[in-house]
Order: sequence, then structure tokens, then C-alpha cells
Amino acid sequence: MFSNSTVPASTALRNPRRRQRTGSDDSVAVRQLPKRLKRSGLTTETFQPLHQSPNGHLHNHESSPAANGYLRPGSHSPAGGENTSLAIRNRNSRKPERERRSNRGDGSIELTKNDTYAVNRLATTPIQFQEQGNSGKWHGNFAPSLGYAVATTQTQAFIWRYKQASNATALSKPIVVQLLHVANSSEDPLPLGVLVPLSPEPGLLIIMPVSGKVSYWDSLSSAASVDRGRQRQQATQGFVTGLAAGEHISEVTEAEPQGFLLTCTSGKIVHLTVADVQGKASIGTQILPNSSAEVGGIFGSLRNVFGGGGWLRDVVAVKAGHLLHKAQRECIVGTTKGLLQVWDTTWNGAHSLKYEVDAKSQLLKSIQDTGTFPRDSDNQFLKVLDLAFLPAVVTGQEVTSSTASSATRLLVLTVMSGANTTRYNLHVVNITRGEIDVPVVHPITCYRSPLATGTAPKPQLLVPDPGQIAYVVFETSVVLVSLEEIEESPDSQLQTEARRVPDPFQDVLDLRKDKGYAIVGCAADAMEKDHRGSACTIMIRGYGVIRVSVASVEEGLTSADRTALTAETKLEQAVFYGSQQSLLDMSGRPEMQFATEDVRDAALRISRSITSSSSKLLSTAGPSMEQHLQKRATALAELIKHLRKHCHPLDHVTRWKLLWEAEKMAAARAIWRVYNDTVSHTHEGEKILLYELVECISENDKTENRPEHHETDHVRHWLIKDVWRLEFVVPWAFKALDTLHRWSIEDGQPMSSAYRARLISQAYDLQLMALETAYSFRQSNASLYGFNEDAMFEGLLQRDYKEYDGMPQPWTSSNIVCEAVQTLAEYFQTFASDLPPNSSDEEGFGPPPELLLKIAEKNARLIDAICKTHIERFQFLQASDQARTRKLGQDLEKHFSDPRKAFLKGLAEMGQLLAAVELGEKYRDMDALAEVLESEIQVSQEELSDLVKAGENSEEVRTKIATCEGFVDEYFDKYGTAWANAYFARFVAQDRISSLLTHGRKQRRHLTAFLRNHPECNNFSWINEVSVEGQYAAAADGLRSAQKQADTLWAKKIQVSISKLATMAAVSVQQKEADDVKPFFHAMDGRLEVLSVQEQLHDYLRPTLRRALNDTPAKTEVVMEQYGKRFVKGKPSLRGAMKLHVARLVEERVLDAEDLADMITFMDEDGLDPDSDFAIRRFMIALQVVRLHADSTGDLASKELLEKIIWRRCIIQDDWPSINRTELKDETQVENEAGATALFKTLREGFKSGFWDQNPPPNPSTLRGVGTTVPSFRTSSRYSDATDNALSVIAKDLEIEDTALRTCIEEGRLEEWWTGIVDAAQSSVRNEADRNGEEESKRVEAEQKSREKKSRDDRAAWGVDGMETKNAAAGRSRLETDEEGDVVMG
Repeated sequence: MFSNSTVPASTALRNPRRRQRTGSDDSVAVRQLPKRLKRSGLTTETFQPLHQSPNGHLHNHESSPAANGYLRPGSHSPAGGENTSLAIRNRNSRKPERERRSNRGDGSIELTKNDTYAVNRLATTPIQFQEQGNSGKWHGNFAPSLGYAVATTQTQAFIWRYKQASNATALSKPIVVQLLHVANSSEDPLPLGVLVPLSPEPGLLIIMPVSGKVSYWDSLSSAASVDRGRQRQQATQGFVTGLAAGEHISEVTEAEPQGFLLTCTSGKIVHLTVADVQGKASIGTQILPNSSAEVGGIFGSLRNVFGGGGWLRDVVAVKAGHLLHKAQRECIVGTTKGLLQVWDTTWNGAHSLKYEVDAKSQLLKSIQDTGTFPRDSDNQFLKVLDLAFLPAVVTGQEVTSSTASSATRLLVLTVMSGANTTRYNLHVVNITRGEIDVPVVHPITCYRSPLATGTAPKPQLLVPDPGQIAYVVFETSVVLVSLEEIEESPDSQLQTEARRVPDPFQDVLDLRKDKGYAIVGCAADAMEKDHRGSACTIMIRGYGVIRVSVASVEEGLTSADRTALTAETKLEQAVFYGSQQSLLDMSGRPEMQFATEDVRDAALRISRSITSSSSKLLSTAGPSMEQHLQKRATALAELIKHLRKHCHPLDHVTRWKLLWEAEKMAAARAIWRVYNDTVSHTHEGEKILLYELVECISENDKTENRPEHHETDHVRHWLIKDVWRLEFVVPWAFKALDTLHRWSIEDGQPMSSAYRARLISQAYDLQLMALETAYSFRQSNASLYGFNEDAMFEGLLQRDYKEYDGMPQPWTSSNIVCEAVQTLAEYFQTFASDLPPNSSDEEGFGPPPELLLKIAEKNARLIDAICKTHIERFQFLQASDQARTRKLGQDLEKHFSDPRKAFLKGLAEMGQLLAAVELGEKYRDMDALAEVLESEIQVSQEELSDLVKAGENSEEVRTKIATCEGFVDEYFDKYGTAWANAYFARFVAQDRISSLLTHGRKQRRHLTAFLRNHPECNNFSWINEVSVEGQYAAAADGLRSAQKQADTLWAKKIQVSISKLATMAAVSVQQKEADDVKPFFHAMDGRLEVLSVQEQLHDYLRPTLRRALNDTPAKTEVVMEQYGKRFVKGKPSLRGAMKLHVARLVEERVLDAEDLADMITFMDEDGLDPDSDFAIRRFMIALQVVRLHADSTGDLASKELLEKIIWRRCIIQDDWPSINRTELKDETQVENEAGATALFKTLREGFKSGFWDQNPPPNPSTLRGVGTTVPSFRTSSRYSDATDNALSVIAKDLEIEDTALRTCIEEGRLEEWWTGIVDAAQSSVRNEADRNGEEESKRVEAEQKSREKKSRDDRAAWGVDGMETKNAAAGRSRLETDEEGDVVMG
């Protein structure tokens, strides 16, 4: 009873009367099934194996069995080994062909794909499994060689064909088997279901893990019987012997045909067979010998059987290798601690242990040699998780089985885990005659999640043929690791010696955690014969079955050429598949983070591949362009969502570029809709602008059609390939329109205005769809792309926003776009203005009024787009760090106001007044609003006047006027000062001062503020201050400021005079203090005197001016000819200044006081009338003007400089060397010559007026060198803004004057003459005063005598008697007379 031989436990349980099977002919096809069984939905196609030989027969299973417990495709055969036809019913030779066709279109759903692998959801998953998947526990298993899957619960088993069969109806009807045995507790492990490869249909093996009970049906039709009694009767039952208390079966491994290895939790391995040596169904179990037990004898055996002593309790993997002989297979057992056992198993139970090796040290050493050994290795623990046989080595076209070599090649999955780290590795392990070698280790860098604890399933390692890819399957993740080795090279040899060959590819497929998905079964799958690569099939609770297939390296490429995992690859998968499926989590793992620069570049490349349709994941053909564009737009949206949610923050420049690509796609969709609508409504023979436009675009700016590929639709081709170059549509919309028009004229068949209007409308549509959609998309998606919505207004980034830093030029405001939209609007306005009044051309093909109205409405939208593009452009330029670029932006902003105003005015003239007003309000263009409304009011008032005169109805015009005036009044409250300034400025610009002061009284507050804040209004704002505000002081201040602007002489005098008058009024009403205004009065008196001097000079020149034509240049030349020939000759700067001064004098424009003084002193002495008062006093007048100016400005430095220059010019007017030569001259002649000089006359006038009392005349020597150097001018405010070059020219001219002065001083001995001349002038004044006094005394005495004589004569005439004479004589002593001799009365 303690024998290890096979125990046919099923003998007692089987019905001895059951008819024995006679071979392969005893099948579903020949048995008469009960009716209820026939209604189970089973068909012969349900059981047809997927893989067949070309002749429709199965391969012998003994010829090429697979490793790791699975058979290769087509490897199973009937028990007897005879080839049997697969089809039982309706057999025909065309079945295999139809089956291959269905495989190519199996209805699977692509979940994700890249250049290396693809994940597909198989369409064959039963709906019951999908709907009930999350409701409980499931266990899954696959039979890849059969194409079947089995999923078990505690009570049922579901079996279905997961590989596509020829009969699609059978796919949706799985076989549901009610289990014969039920677990005692719902917490018990799930039953283990295994499909047994038999012919013509697979068998079903169910093992209860805890009780060890086994149920086996040699056909699925028997297992699926709805008759429980018949089901039980057809089952072969048994149990697994030797299970101890608390022990259960954890895993089933297919070891050979109809043979399995059961792994128990105690570590024991049980070999189970389902047929005896005669091939009859029979359950037999045998425990593999315990080679680790060293205690012999019967008691040792008892302990081994009942106590499990010595068993490998930490068995982690049991794998079946290749067949060594017909009934012999190599199996391997591995433990978590790295102990590996290689067994020879046989069908008859003669099992033997070949080798037992401890690989732990070698595994650790291999990890150390990679350089990735954890630093805290003392706290790290190595654990083997799973292992797998590596496939046979391929040499040319031959396949060499592992039996050809004595080495056993394994791939071992290990984990190094510690407190905070988990690192997985795949080790290539060779076991040769008990010796172990680990030549290669593949560190898994893409997955480092900790191992799940508790009841979670252990990771599973799958290595399907041809062994290029390993699949590591966790509960919620699948790791793909390339096992391809790099071809030999010096670099690869060094890497190999270091035992670290770089992995060309690794990736992780994570299931979404929020769905409750979990992997319940997996298997290495076989690819079809016409497909290269490897695959694995995975059963997921709550979802279904998926297949992960990896393509092999293409012919001609090396393993190093396989596409490595890049940021672009992961982004593409997330973009194109992330939102289309609910299974895979595309958010990325922390172990697979890419550099920000790589993510940025990848994002931009993907975005461009979408807008250009160059991505392999996009189809470029289909009946619906709308759906195609929508798919691409969705992909762009998914791209930014993934980047924002799962990647490092991108710089704002990258986000701008991504946003611009997305808005181009949105604009392309809008353009397509308009084009599609246009095509459906276009008259036959008429051209469609977009079609012509695409043809006109330069080949450098578009992707050319390929006629050899039958690409004939220009528009669709452009929308597929060139959306990223959408900005070329905007300028070409006008260029194509203009080109078509010119061509029609050149052809002698000019297009009608109606046809032309339709093309204009299409051009408007193209530009509007491009720009409006772009700005709208930008505004609505700003936050999605990481921009602040508040920083945008209808897609326009606000001024001075930080996002302008480093931002490229937006495509919507490039120079060609700005020019194109503006040109099209101007083109239409010109077209509309050239139309005849009745809107019909000479041929009678004029555009319909409704079309013109429609274009006019579009025109308003286009003007809005024009404003946006220009605002965006100049704000972008002004944000530049280059001064020249900023200046360009400022100029553009300044110059754009005029075109915008013209557009809005033209819009109003087209009957779109409200649209014009709305746009003006939108962009707060007060100037444009004022011009539009005022123009409309004026035109309407004129029209109203005509209607009233004609006696016609004027209600509509009155309403229009009232509407405009309503806007005007409303804006004062709505916009305040901004509107007031624009509105009132228009009155000023049109010189409608009276209307301004009259109509502005309704807005008194705004009018007064406007006038006070605009200095140019000071010359009339005093009227408002006096008549409306009563502010005399403000009026005086305004007039004082206006004096600086007054240019004409008479206006200046009036302003100064009224300013004095207003100041006096302000003092009278106590708005100003009398003492405070005294300096003002003094300054105003001085200005009036200076103005009076200019008037005197003009009057003096008047006779000369009469000789010239009434032309300023002519009069200037006449004056220069008479008065500017000698003194300014040879002095270009002085002559030029004199000419300018003369021109202003001629035009009666105000000269500055300093310029007036210069003008007076520039004039030639010999051109003046020597006896005229002006000729005698001109230098004195010049000095007085300079003093008056200095008194009002306080500029003493300028006064000192100019006074010295005037004195020098006064001196050099005469020939002092000649005067100094007094030989043969009498005293009178010398005195006359000295007295005739300008110096004497000036000194005499100064003494006479007392001017020298405050400004004594300077000594000639102090005048030397004045104004002959550039620094000497810098003290004067007059020359503060002059350049050194300009001053050096003036200094050179003044140096000539200084040279003449030196001649007078040296040769004319002016220094010696100076005192005498001064004394002579002073004596002359005194003598003149004395003479005048004597003459006055004589005059007074003569007048006194005359009055006395007259008095006597009057008395005599009246006949006064003696009495009166006496009385008069008596009272004479009492009469008083004044100083003139008149009697003082009373």
C-alpha cells in the first residue's frame, strides 16, 4: 500500500457495464446523442482544432511536443497514433482555406499596437464570462494547440474556442459544464480545469484542489450533457492520493499526452494520468520520489508519505520539457530559493531524478556582474518566481531539439526585494551534467512594483517560440522583455564578458485599476504558420481574452534594429488607443519616465504626424472625410490630455505649438464643411475656389498628388496631408480669387459680377473658417493646454502676458496672414463701391441683393478677424527683447488705427451700422466709433433735410439719427473720459469749435475735463471756462499755455491780452491773489513789448515787402537781398538762420525773443535808413528784447551770452581802424565820425533811457572769444538740444565776428577809445537834456506871457470899470497860481 506505483483509483468508481471505446471512430459523429444534448449548441465545427497540416490531417503528437507543458500547433493526434480526418460532419477539402480566411479577419479588436507588438481583444470571449467576470473568482486555462480555453468557478466550467473557427455561430455559444464535485467552502481554491488533447474533440479534466477528487471526460460533448446522471455516468472519476491535512493542489502542468504533473502546497509533485497502458480512460496518480529525504527504511518512507518530510516545500515552478523518447519527458522543478531538479518522467511511472543543482549563488553573481546589484544588498533577498524552458535553437532552416545536446536551457525569473526596492531579472541558465552556468542576465528595468501578498497568484513566465520575447505575467500587469542577443562585435563582446547584454526592448502592459480587472489565466500561444513572431494569450476577469503578439525582426535587420521603446512610441499608444479601450492603463509607469526633452520632441513629432497623416496608426482613405478629420482631432486632444496628466510639465513654447496644430485641425474641419456645402450648391461649370486654391499653392507648400496611386482629389488630399500648413489657405484665398479674375479678363471672357461675388463669398468663408475657428478653439481649449483663460480674450493673448516670452510667431498673425485678410476686405469694398446702383452689370448678371447682404455680414466678421490678427501681431512684436522689433510693433499699432477706422466706416456705409458699432465697442476704438456715429449723423441730417424739403417720409432717417445720438449719449456713461476725448477731438479736428462748445454743454463735466486736458484747445477753452464754468483763473491759465502754441503774431497778442484780462477778472472775484499775479503781469507786459518789437520790425520791412510778389519765398529773397548781403556773408549758419527768421516775419508768425534779437542784429547797416528811429535804436532794442525774455524765463545764462554777442555785433558794424586814423581831421570831423557809429548810438540810447543803470555796457575786451567754442553754448538753454556738429558750425561763424572785434580793438584802439566814447555818449545825453530843459523853460515862460496877455485882452473886451480894477488889485495878493501860471480857484 506504500508503493509508489500507479494506483488505478478510478477502477472502483467506473461503471463496468459502460461500453468501451473502440478507437477514434467512437466519436460525437457516430454516437446517437439525446435530444437535449443536441440542443446544447455544439457542432462539429466547435471541436475542429485550429492548426492542421496542408492535407487536413493532424500531426503525430510524438514528433514535436512543446516545452513548458504545451504542445506546438498541430502536434496532437489520436491515441492510436493514426492520422484521422479532423472534420466529422460535412467534410470537404475547402474547410482549411475558409478557416485561414477567417483568421485574417477574425473580428478581434485592436487595443494597442506599435512597431514591436500588438494587443488584441479576441471576439470569441463568451458574453457570460464578460458579464459575470467581476462578480466572483475565476480560474482560467488555455489549450493553445487546440484553440480552446476553459474558465472554472466553484460550480461550473466554461469551455469555448478562443481561436476563430469557420462557423461564427459556434463562437457565441460556450459549453457550460456543471461540476460533479463542489468545494466544501467558498474560500477553497478554485477547481482546476484542463483540456486534454484528444481527437476528434478534446477531453476535460477537472481537479478539486482540496479534496483531490478528479473528474475526466474524454469528450466535451460528454461533459456538457445536461443530464446529470448521464454526465456522471460518462465521467471517469478518481482522486489524488497522499494529500495531507491542509494540503491542496496548486498547479497542473501538462507533462505528456494524457499525463499531468500536479504541484501540491507541501512541495510534493504528483504524476497524474487519464488513460491506462491500453489507452482506456483511467485516473492514475503517482508521487514523484523524494530525493531529498536521506532517511531510509520503512519509517523513513512513512514519514515521507504522511508527514511530507523532506519535500521541497517552496516549489515555485514545475515545467515539462521536450519529449526525450516516445513515452519519456524531461521535467524541471524549481524552488524559491534557487534549487533546481531535472527529472525524467515516463508514462509507466518509472520517474528518476537526473540532476539537482543549487543555482542561488550563480544567480546572485550574475546580478552582481550586471552592475545593478542593490547597494543595500545585505537587506535584499533573492527569490525565484518562475522558470521556463527556452525554445530550441534555430540554425538555418533546421530545428534542433534539446535532446541533441546534454544541456538544459532555462530562463529563470527572480526578484531581489528589500524594504523599499524590488528588482526583477531574467537569467539564462544552462544545466549540463549537473553543472550550472548563467551566461546572460536581463534586468527588468521597466517594472519594479512589489510582489503582491496573500492569495494573489504568483507571476508566470512564458517564452513562446521562437524565444525572442519573454512574457512575465503578474496579476494586473504583463511585462515584455526581449531575449534577442546582439550580434558579435567588439562592443558586444565586451558587454558579453561583463554578462550584461543591453536589452533592445522592454515594456509593460498595465490593466486599469479602477475596473477590477485581474489576470486569471495565460498561455504561450503559437502564431499561425504564415505569421512570424510569438504571442501569448491572457484571460482577464471581467473583460475577456486578449492576445499579445510580438512581431519577429524583419528580414535583413539585426536584433539591434528592433524598435526600442521610446517616448514617442508610448505617447502614440496612449494617444491612439488610450481612450478607445477600457482595459489598458496608458498613464505610464514611474520606472519608464523619459527626459522632458524627449517627451517634448516626441509630442511635437506625433502632433505633426497627425496633422500630416504620416502616422502609421492613421488611415488615409475612407468614404467620410468628416470622420477622418474628427479622428485626427480626437487624437490631438488625447495627446495633450495625456501630456498634461501623466508627463512632466511642458514649456509654454511647446504647448503653444501643440495648440496651434490642434486649432489648425479644427479649422480644417470647418473648411471641409463649408467646402462640402459649396460643392452641393454650386452650378455646373462654375469653379470652386478651394479646389482652384489648392492647385495654385506652390509645390513647396503642399504635398503633391501622386497620379500613379490614383490620387486625383486635390482638396481631400490636401486635407489629409497638409493641414499643418493651413496658414497658406488664408493668403491664397485672395490670390486664387484675384488670379481667376485676371485669367478671365486675359481670356477675353471676364467673369460676371454675380459669379465674382460668389467667389468672393467663398474666399470670405475660407479665411473666416480658418481664423474664427482657430481663435475660438484657442480660447475654449486654453486651460486644456495649460494657459490661463483669463489671460485671453477670444483667443488673443493679452498684452504683457508672460507667455509671450520666447513664443514663436503665431500662425494666425504672420505677416502674410495679416496682409491677406486686410487685402480681401479692401477688395470687396472696392468691388461693392464699383457696382452700379441697381446692383446689376451691363449684361444683367449682377449679384443678387441677398448675396451682397450675406457678404456684407461676412465682412463684419472678417473685419473682426483683421483686428485680431493685427492686435496679436503687434503685441507679439512689442513683447520682443529686441528694441528694433518692439519699435516695429509700436509702429504697427499706431498705423493700424487708420485702416480699422476706415473698415468700420465702410462697414457702416454698407448698411452694417450696428455691426460697426459692435466692433468699435469690442475693441474700444473710440476714435472709430466717434467717426462712424458722427458721419452717420451728419449724412442722415443732410438726408433728412432733403426729405423734409421734398415732403417725403423721414421717419426711418429720424430713427437712425436718434439711434446714433443714443449711442453717443450712452457712451459718455459707459466709457467716460475715453469716449469724451475721442468724440470731442473729432469736433476739434474738423474746426467745429462752435458746435463743440454748443453741443458739449449737455456733457458739461466731460467737456470741461476734455478742454483742460488737451493743451491744443487752450486757445478757445477759456470761452467754456468763462461762460460755462465761471473759472477766470482757469481761463487765464489756459491762455497762458496757449501762448506757447500760438504761431501768428496777432493770435499771440490777443491771447496775452485776454490772459491778462482773465487774470484781472480772477483777482476781482478772488480766484487769485493780487500779490501772486504781479510777476505774471510783469511777464505778460514783457511779452507784449517783445511782440510790439516784432510788429515794429515788420512795419519797418513793409515797404521792402511791397516790392515782391505775394509769395513767401519771393518776399524772403527781397529782404535778404537788401539786408543780408554783407554781415551774414560767409557765415552759412547765420545766413540760414536769418533766412528762416525773415520767412517767419513775412508770414507774420511769432519769432522767439532770442531769434528776434538775432534778426535785428543780422541786418546790414548800409541797408537801413540811417535817420530812422529803428536804425538808430536797433541794438538797444535787441538788448531790451533779451532782457525782457530773461525776466520772464529766468534764463540768465542765455541772456549773458546773447548780450555779449549783440554788443560785439554792435561794435563791428563800423570801421574802427579808419575812425582811429585821425590825422588831418579836425575835432568836429572826429566827433562826427565817432558819433555816427552804432556803438555811440546804442550807448547814447541806453543812457537816455536809463537802461545802463541795471546793465552797464561791457568793456570790449570782455567780448573776446564769446561763442567761439562748443562748450560756451552749453550754458544756454537755447542750445541745450543742439548737437556738437551744429554748434561747431555756429561757433565757426561767430569766430569770424570775434576776428573783426579783435581788429577793432587792436587796429582801431577801441580799448583806448572806449572810455571817451562812453563819456561822449553820456555827455551828449546830458547836453541834450540841458538843451531840452532850457527850451522847455522858454516855452513855459512864453506860454505864461501869452496867457497873461490874453487875460488882459479879455478884460478889456468885457469893459471892466475902474472899480473892478481896484477890487482886483486889492485881491490880487490873495490869488494863487499853479506852476504854469494858471489861477487856482477856491
